[in-house]
Amino acid sequence: MTGPLFVRPIIEVQDFLPIFVSASLILVFGLFYASVITLVKMQILSKKYDILAYLFWGLQVYSTYFMTEKMHSQPFTVKAMIIAMLAYLMVPHIYYHLITKSEEKYDNNTLKED
Repeated sequence: MTGPLFVRPIIEVQDFLPIFVSASLILVFGLFYASVITLVKMQILSKKYDILAYLFWGLQVYSTYFMTEKMHSQPFTVKAMIIAMLAYLMVPHIYYHLITKSEEKYDNNTLKED
């Protein structure tokens, strides 16, 4: 008895480079998005740079879409990528919020001890 057979569509040779480049751009645009959001939250950059951060996120989403189309991904994989992109949109905000709240709690506790 054999298990289920998963047939993966063959990626054409001419599609390898665009897939590789789009996968690399996903990482690069994600890095730029997280960096700009962090710098804005730290008030090193002006609030107007939020637009630039969301532009990088949009480019990251487009690169993800392009890669999944070129790879002929299954519907489950596409849904997983959509969830990953939504998570990547929210994680820097959640992370910064948690750090801010923990610093406030630490500062309040140290003031009470003095």
